[in-house]
Amino acid sequence: MRIFPPVEEKIKVTFPAQEAEVAISALSGMTTPPPDKEWTTTRARVQVAIFISSKSDLERLLVGVASAEIDWRDILVKGGLAESNWPMVAKDAGFDIQIHETT
Repeated sequence: MRIFPPVEEKIKVTFPAQEAEVAISALSGMTTPPPDKEWTTTRARVQVAIFISSKSDLERLLVGVASAEIDWRDILVKGGLAESNWPMVAKDAGFDIQIHETT
């Protein structure tokens, strides 16, 4: 999974079609957290944080992706998903992330 399906769905309904393509491409191309299976939950969490912090603005989303490539933990803070209550915060924003790893 390169992009968390619920994030892709939200992008498609939030952004105009052309902007949605750019946003999906940017999120799919992220190299950190890696798209490896053991990072599935963390990657989804980061993508949700990027979406939340973008406030439906493509430029903010792209900045979030670039920031996550430098240090993805910073975007968790910005998106409100850095604390132990992050699953509930994500769920309240419409994203139910199933926890599959210990990272």
